[in-house]
Order: sequence, then C-alpha cells, then structure tokens
Amino acid sequence: MKRLSALLLALGGAAVAHAAPPHYDVAAKFDPQGALDADVTITLSEGEAEKAFLLSDRFALRPMDLPPGVTMSVEPSTSPMPALNKYSFRFAAPTADPVKLRFRYAGPILTEHDSGNKPLRPEGYELFIDHMWFPVGADIQTRFTVDATIDGLAPDLVVVAQGDVTRTPTGVRIHRDFLDIDLPLVAMHGLQRAEAHGVEFYSRDLSTQLSGWYVKHAEGAARYFETMFGPLPRKVRMAHVWRDRSMGYARTAYTVLSEGGRNTPDITEVNPGRYVAHEIAHAWWMLASPLTDDFWLVESAAEYMSMRYVERAFGAEELAKNIAAKRDGTKDAGPVMGHGRPNRIQLYGKGPLLLLDLEHRIGRPAMDRLMIAMAKEPVHTTPVFLNHLTQIAGAEAASAFEKALHT
Repeated sequence: MKRLSALLLALGGAAVAHAAPPHYDVAAKFDPQGALDADVTITLSEGEAEKAFLLSDRFALRPMDLPPGVTMSVEPSTSPMPALNKYSFRFAAPTADPVKLRFRYAGPILTEHDSGNKPLRPEGYELFIDHMWFPVGADIQTRFTVDATIDGLAPDLVVVAQGDVTRTPTGVRIHRDFLDIDLPLVAMHGLQRAEAHGVEFYSRDLSTQLSGWYVKHAEGAARYFETMFGPLPRKVRMAHVWRDRSMGYARTAYTVLSEGGRNTPDITEVNPGRYVAHEIAHAWWMLASPLTDDFWLVESAAEYMSMRYVERAFGAEELAKNIAAKRDGTKDAGPVMGHGRPNRIQLYGKGPLLLLDLEHRIGRPAMDRLMIAMAKEPVHTTPVFLNHLTQIAGAEAASAFEKALHT
C-alpha cells in the first residue's frame, strides 16, 4: 500500500485563499466488527467553481441530494493509493453563498490495503487519512475545520484526537477550529496519560524507559525550539501505540508514535530523543506542499532541527555520529529538487545535510535568523526560503544553496 503519511506531513497552519475554509460536520458510528456508517456534510466557502473528493471504494454511497446548480460525476481512482472513488462536483456558476455537500455512506473500516497499519486492532482504533474513511480533498491539500460526533467507541477506550475532545456515553465529540487535511483519531484500551511542557503523552505503560525518554525529550525539544521560534502554537498530543510497523506521523498539534522497531533492549536514548524532536519540530515545519519539490521544507527542515536538538541534548559526538551515518547513506541520493516530491533518502538524509552545510557556510547566527524568518511565513516554498537567504547571507549563498538542491 502506498503510505499517505509518508506524503502528508505538510498539514494545518497555512491560510487558504477563500474567505473561509471548508468545514466538515461528521456523524459516524462504528459497530463492534468495525463497520462504519457515516454522514458527512462539507460546507464550502463562496466562490467555488469545482471541487473533488476521494473516498475508499469499500464504502457504498447513498444517493446524494445535490444543491441546485451542482452536478456530480464519479470515477475510479488509484492515486494516491489503490481502490478509491473520485467524486467531482461542478457548479453552474460561482456563488457568494456557502455550498453544502452531503456524503452518506457505509461499509467496512478494514481493507486489504491496510498492510501493517490496520484501523481496527484488538487494542482499539487508529484512524487517519491513509484509511480514506472520510471524503478527502482530491488535491490532498484541502484543509478544513471540523465538528465530529463518533459513536460506537466503548467507554473504556481512551481517545486521543485534535482539538476539544469530549467523551459521551457512546463515543466522542471533537471540535477542531484549526486547519488540517486529516481527521486522525486513536481510541485504544489501557492508554495512560502524562503531561509535560508542550506535550500530552499517551502510552499503555508510562513506566517504560522508552516512554520516559519520549516525554523527556518532547519537553526538551519543545523548550529548545521555543527559544528560537517562540511559543508552541498548541500543545502537542502524542499517542504511543503498539503495532508491528515503526511508522510515525505528525499532524497539527498531534503525533502518533509506534513501539514497533523502537522498543528493543539495545535502544539508546539518543534515538528516541532525535525521533521525538523531529516530530515536535513539525509544529513549525509543516507548511510546504507534500506533493512537490518543496516538501523538503517539511521533512528536511524538521530533521535538521532535530539534529540541532541532538547536539544540545547529547553533545557534538552524538551529532557527529548522526552526520556520518547520513553522509554514508546519501552517497547516491540524487538531487533533492527538480523531479517532483523528494524520496525518503533525499528528505531525511541529503536535505538535512544541505542545511547543515549551509549553516557552516553562513554561520549559525545567520542560519538561526534564516530559520526564524522562514518559520514565520504562512506558506513554505523554496523561492520564499531563497529570498530570505539572499536578504540574510547574500545572493551568492542563495545561488550556491539552490544549486546544491538540484545537484
């Protein structure tokens, strides 16, 4: 299965062009076997001419009552993952009034494409955009606010989600007034809660060494980054779940970590420290498009900042080990830009090294001014980054860095 979360950490934060972003009203219900029955109303702002959404084809859509002047077409889609339906809506004429599109559908939450990231497991639910369980903007960049009522969640499930979360006798209510492209949720048995500066942390066992390291370094990274970028926009909720895959992912003020592949007896503190620092860094580095060259401004920037935290928390020797491993692993990485979205090695290896090389070229004080200026931008693109670099370090430094990105 193509993992959308490998593509989609560029979330939240940036304002869209419309006067008001789309708003989702979600009423969903799960039965004990995981069958989903959902009613989702999407309110689009004025001026829409055409809009398309993706939904897994395992869900049967009930007839839609379309607003006057709106037509819909449906076609199968295999992008950005298999087994989707694409619903395209066209409007007779742009209107100054909001338009409401209502999706009513039902079907199994589980699918053969779930791989190691099943949405329903014995421990409970883990839902996010990979499961295509709600109508996702076909551009995979449609950010929205949401009010959701989700029923069928047993009272002993601990729910971790974005925004204001209120348990009900049969489920949960979620109110999120900030933007994101996802509707992520963890609802699992036995999660314990810890709180530290900048983070709410949930794990099935807070007494483990790994949980302690995650909390310690989530707080440490938050404090360190705040000295540079200012206060965290929102406290980050972290859910530490158990599954075979080690994949983690970040959303706006929300991170899911996995025990898989990370909770071994020989693990050293620097590894979870670097990992959780990277996820905290996404509070500031998550505003570039996940589908273009510019995605290095999400992953490479967050990884560079995690390297800075490693140096502060563990010392120059540990940072040198990380740098050496990245240089060894990126000998044949190819250019970061010039071919569309960078691959994993380019994002997590070569891109951070290019930023480190830039720091050595212009000096850390200038690099800090550059990163601070860029973090304040509402949208992250390479031209914006190069413009700040030119102003801070000169045209020659910007030209050399741009060349390195394409080399």
